[in-house]
Amino acid sequence: MKFSIILILFFVLSYSVSIADYNYKEDLTRQINVYKFEIEKLNSRIEEIKMTLRNYEQKLNQINDSIVILSTFVDKSTGTSTNDPKNKYLTDEARLIKTKEKIDKLKSDFLKKILWLYKFGNDFNSQILFSSKSFNDFYVRLEYLNRLSEIRKKDYDRLKRELLVLEEKRKLSKFNRDEYSRYIREKKESHKTLIEQKTILENKTISLKNENEMYLRQIEKKMSFIDKIERELLTYNISTIYRIDQTVTYSDKTFWESKGKLIFPVQSVNIIFDFGKSTNPDTKTVTYNNGIDVSILKGSEVKCVANGRVEMITYIPYFGNVIIINHEGNYRSIYAIIKDIFVSINQQVLAGEIIANTSENNNGQCFHFELWKDNSPLDPKQWIKRGANIN
Repeated sequence: MKFSIILILFFVLSYSVSIADYNYKEDLTRQINVYKFEIEKLNSRIEEIKMTLRNYEQKLNQINDSIVILSTFVDKSTGTSTNDPKNKYLTDEARLIKTKEKIDKLKSDFLKKILWLYKFGNDFNSQILFSSKSFNDFYVRLEYLNRLSEIRKKDYDRLKRELLVLEEKRKLSKFNRDEYSRYIREKKESHKTLIEQKTILENKTISLKNENEMYLRQIEKKMSFIDKIERELLTYNISTIYRIDQTVTYSDKTFWESKGKLIFPVQSVNIIFDFGKSTNPDTKTVTYNNGIDVSILKGSEVKCVANGRVEMITYIPYFGNVIIINHEGNYRSIYAIIKDIFVSINQQVLAGEIIANTSENNNGQCFHFELWKDNSPLDPKQWIKRGANIN
């Protein structure tokens, strides 16, 4: 069961510097700003990745072109030449001239189109598309234009490679046997190097694409958090401010004697998952929470609730980083969904000492807190001193 706002803090106000105000709207608004800032950073990184991928794609195209050309001169299975230089590699001047003419024609056609667009406008393709009689006709024409453009590019790339091969053959026909052998060895090494470079680039491309997908999922998740918070602000429209007292007044008392007086570890009273059993209204699944979860801005301070010794620092899926502190009488306090841990195992800590900062999990920016006696969880709300509404 989700609780929007549950007051869990202090009974008596004091004028200690440990008193701070919790503003429900302000905290959630700051959480939204954090998400927006993180989304902006992720989008910047995505743009960097796109630019790098474009560079990789261009390099891969160049490498593939070179591999195709080299494969003409070096047998890929044995790494040896497949033909005699004086017979098979004699330059076909007619073919060379014809290929050059085809390339020149493609260039000429492209130049004419540029000049025509400069003179009459660049909306020719748009006119073709929007003169369509139906949506189906529109998409047919669009597909045709895209395919036409792709075909022209492939024709140009094919002719360019063919021209390079012919020019290499012309050069090769003038070699003597020693020059020819040296040439083939160089081509073999170049072919091997290019294959290695291609593999490296392809692996880098895959890695960057996976990274890009991960960032897109993170953005989608953060956008959903923003939407959730905005709907919560509209639904509850709570402007109340709560004064939270983290003044320690029980240093000389046992943990049991401190019941109802403990400070709450963070400055928030917005409980999103309360202690005990709850039923999901959508899935009808029953869950049990051994503590309480509060919504709070990521990076907020987390304080130890009582004197004790750091028994464990670990990582648990969903809860993230976890600190367990052992107090006298076999009581334990547990602090989870945290980052920037400032204590170490076996360290003695005092009540009110900052031990970490809050973090986030699948529920957004939040903090999880538990109290235990031996093997039994305790409801933290019964141990925390209560607060006051000042607005």
